[in-house]
Amino acid sequence: MKKTALFFAGIVSATILVVMGLGILLTGSFYFTPSITIDPFSDRDIDGNGMLVLTGTTNLGLNTHLLVNLSAGPGQVAGPDRGYITEIVQVLHGTGGRNTWKAALNVSSLAPGDYTIRVSSVTFSGNNWTAAPGTVVVARQFRLGGETAGENRTLPAAFIVANFIGDKVPGARITVNGTTSLPTGTTLLWDVYPGQCPVNGTGSPVSVPAPLLTGSSTVATGTSGVNRWALLFNSSGMAPGCYLIRFSGETPEGMFSEGAAEFVLSNTASPEPQGPGTFITIDTLPGLKVNSRVVITGTTSLPEHDELLIEISPVTRGGYDFLVNPRDMSQGAIFAGVAGTAVIVAGTDGVNLWAMDFDTYHLPPGDYAVNVHNTNVNLTTFRAEPGDVSAIGTFTVREGSP
Repeated sequence: MKKTALFFAGIVSATILVVMGLGILLTGSFYFTPSITIDPFSDRDIDGNGMLVLTGTTNLGLNTHLLVNLSAGPGQVAGPDRGYITEIVQVLHGTGGRNTWKAALNVSSLAPGDYTIRVSSVTFSGNNWTAAPGTVVVARQFRLGGETAGENRTLPAAFIVANFIGDKVPGARITVNGTTSLPTGTTLLWDVYPGQCPVNGTGSPVSVPAPLLTGSSTVATGTSGVNRWALLFNSSGMAPGCYLIRFSGETPEGMFSEGAAEFVLSNTASPEPQGPGTFITIDTLPGLKVNSRVVITGTTSLPEHDELLIEISPVTRGGYDFLVNPRDMSQGAIFAGVAGTAVIVAGTDGVNLWAMDFDTYHLPPGDYAVNVHNTNVNLTTFRAEPGDVSAIGTFTVREGSP
């Protein structure tokens, strides 16, 4: 009898373990009671762009959606400043038996007062998949202080970035160009030193008493708040090898920035083409961090007022690594990207400009590819399709403060 009782107790224990294991596989969590948490936050966490980034945890399954809602708090007078912001976010893979979520709310237009943040599960209904709050809800109150959110925006750090130079034939006339946040008319000082091979990106020249070349350039007006600069020098007399060009600029008000770029003089380098033809270029972006606003820019020979299509997508190396929910075979991986358009504006000397704003609040850290191309209208479907002029670039989004 004792053995029989132990036998059935063992079956019950094994059944419980199997059920717990299936629960973990299906939800990614060790808990059966659905719950959502919101990490501590306050109005001091609103960044210089007027964005409030919220994070938290949940034991809801991967690929589950949450409804994040900001509304006027109890007793606040209704009116144009009432404020009502909604965002749907996706549950992401976490650790310690709980998954995570993240939302970025633009609260820059909200007036001071009391507000409520509610995060809930989502119920989709109807042919249009209308989202409605589910049964799992958590709420937090917070107070926006004595000024409109984002009113005292901090200026982004000044930057100077050079576009890729690459290999050049010794004796060639070399043009270096790039972008900067320094204002139009700022003088940039530059000098060229022998560099260390292989090209190391450290910005450290070989120890020499003086630079090989020096000069200056003036910042020119760009577009969308991103200005441009260019310089030209003759490499005659410079031996094959690696070189470093350093540049810096400072305004009378003390706004300072500096940068560096490397290039190689090689007898095997391809000669410069006689004419650029029809082209689109993508400017090198300054170091990008999560939770920041970005302006991507470039040049083109295409005419003013034409429209370009810009697509930003994660770089894949050997395929995607999926996290799959076996309950419905939904994918828990993140496929964040950006798509938009830019209208070409007039530049100088036949080189026109384009720019598009985007943000990294919803882009996880990693490498991204940028594809820019002109558009043609399909006369059968009357839809815009990729044209015959394009450019491809890459950038990296990193963790850390913008």
